Amino acid sequence: MVTLIRCTAVVLALSAGAATAELLDQVVVVVEEDIITQSELEERVRIIGKQIQQGGMPMPPQSQLMAQVLEYMVVARLQIQFAEKRGISLPPDAVLKEIQTMASRNGMDPRQFQRQIEREGIRFESFYSYLYEQLLTQHVQQIESRRLVRVTEDEINNFLRLHADRLQTDNRYRLNHILVTASRQMTLEEQMQIQAKVQALAGRVRGGEGFSSLALTESDGRNALSGGDLGWRVEAELPSFAADAIVKLEIGEVTDPLRSPSGFHLFYLADKEGGEQVMVNQTRSRHILIRTNALVDNREALAQLDTLKDRIEGGDHFEDLARSRSDDIASAADGGNLGWTSPGMLDPYFEEQMNRLEINEISEPFQTSFGWHIVQVLERRRVDETESTLRTRALNHLARSRVNDEIEIWLRRMLNNSYVRYMNEEQGV
Repeated sequence: MVTLIRCTAVVLALSAGAATAELLDQVVVVVEEDIITQSELEERVRIIGKQIQQGGMPMPPQSQLMAQVLEYMVVARLQIQFAEKRGISLPPDAVLKEIQTMASRNGMDPRQFQRQIEREGIRFESFYSYLYEQLLTQHVQQIESRRLVRVTEDEINNFLRLHADRLQTDNRYRLNHILVTASRQMTLEEQMQIQAKVQALAGRVRGGEGFSSLALTESDGRNALSGGDLGWRVEAELPSFAADAIVKLEIGEVTDPLRSPSGFHLFYLADKEGGEQVMVNQTRSRHILIRTNALVDNREALAQLDTLKDRIEGGDHFEDLARSRSDDIASAADGGNLGWTSPGMLDPYFEEQMNRLEINEISEPFQTSFGWHIVQVLERRRVDETESTLRTRALNHLARSRVNDEIEIWLRRMLNNSYVRYMNEEQGV
């Protein structure tokens, strides 16, 4: 597969003397035009098993862990194929940056971190591929969520009218989550059986069983292999269908089953803390995007942006060139204008390049997973709970409250519409 070949090339450059030959082994699953082998599955189980141990969670039975990991790998492969067909990619150094961050967090340099991974019985090539897969699938889901989730101005106005107080608090909640999928096409009896199963899971948590270990073995959610960990979320970022139940929880409590279009959910409050009011630095910028495709490779995209930058610096209007040349259809219509943005609203690498610029300065061409860009910063400001900030928070809240369900449904639809053949019956896997 192209992705793995690309990862292998980088890893071999990092790891002098790494073996290049691999023995052929048993096929576990055929995923469209790709395969997952027994050795890949076992290697991935080792990686995720180490993460479970380091997270302090009890290890589930090997058969259950292997089944969860295999399902994760199948869905991930479908997303990687989706990305390759649509030209979606990560910046060339995205994985190396993630490795550097992980190494630094553990008080190591990247070479020491690599040796530590290998001492734990994990091939660094496999670990690299796993990180690449995680980062790319996260990015694919971010892109798809923008297509799947639409929030209207009327919805923002209505939310602000009813819940402005929720946006003005900075209480933070550390959440874990279990999802058991259930479609609207199921019979009422089938849905009631799933609800009863989830209610029983809530009872097991209240009886003292660990929520994270249950999530590992019982959840269909995308965070199952991390014990259902959703991380910290401010109140405005809580799923709308669950927010009222979550804010009433004490630390260590779990909600009753909550229904959404994707199925039945449990939320567990692992921790909570009050926040403080913060000032927000916002930037107004505009950009021109050139996407790569069968006719435009990286070199051609870079040359086009170099020419456009020279023309702007020679007196041509940025907005005119953005309207005629940018591949970002949404912003091109407005002369490339991205409006006022707060930290975290844009692609991280795009934001990093933008933040380096002075007012009116135009960047050198740079690449993100969307394509090649030049960006110009027009203004900066520091705001505190302004109307625009509240509207942005309302927009983010409404979008985030829907995105998990939409992505879960999209992934299940992708899985149902793809050729996936498990070989276990024939090969005893």
